[in-house]
Amino acid sequence: MPNSSITIAAKCAPEEEVLSNIEKAGLPAVEIYTSLSHLHKIQDVRRICSKFPFRYAVHAPNEGFEIEALAELVDDIKAEIVVFHNIYWEDEWEQIIKAFDGVRTKICLENTSSVLDPLKFIRRYGMGLCLDLEHLQIECAGFFEESFIPFIKQASHIHLTGYTYGSNLWHIHIHNSPEHTRYILNLIKKTNYCGFLVSEAKTLLQSYQEFKRLKDFINSWDNDGV
Repeated sequence: MPNSSITIAAKCAPEEEVLSNIEKAGLPAVEIYTSLSHLHKIQDVRRICSKFPFRYAVHAPNEGFEIEALAELVDDIKAEIVVFHNIYWEDEWEQIIKAFDGVRTKICLENTSSVLDPLKFIRRYGMGLCLDLEHLQIECAGFFEESFIPFIKQASHIHLTGYTYGSNLWHIHIHNSPEHTRYILNLIKKTNYCGFLVSEAKTLLQSYQEFKRLKDFINSWDNDGV
């Protein structure tokens, strides 16, 4: 049977040319990354995003604390997920939760150095887990990836790249490591995960050709029906 319960997304800045290439490639969803400069021009970001029919997720900036502006942007583009790195103090998490009160999005906390570290905040504040599988492979030295399944089962949102442990393939599209990616995708499928799966690629790989290769790879895997 098809693997269609997983929604494949690309990640990029909210730039019209890149979003147009993603649409042309046939991908249904996007996670836009933001900075303080993006939050200071919300009207432009909203205008650009509104031109496209994507399902959206948003990655919060990794600098500053413009939480009200971030919540406004997430609400404006009807993002289904907003992702944070664990860079805030505990009282700031309380402010974040308050700022997003009434905004219909799932707040997720991404694992960076440790997949266990976010769990205390997730439990306290009712957030979801953004599971970054590149980070997890680095943390676990890439061994015993079947043991990732308990964490995948907890995930509300997933980041994946073509990285394999010991390589220098950081932040490349998942289709650039097809054999390993199929293995990881099939682990994810075992858990009945049904959220976004974001192919996180560096800006040099955010071309139409790469997005089309991503779409074709996913179609091939989806048709496998493993």
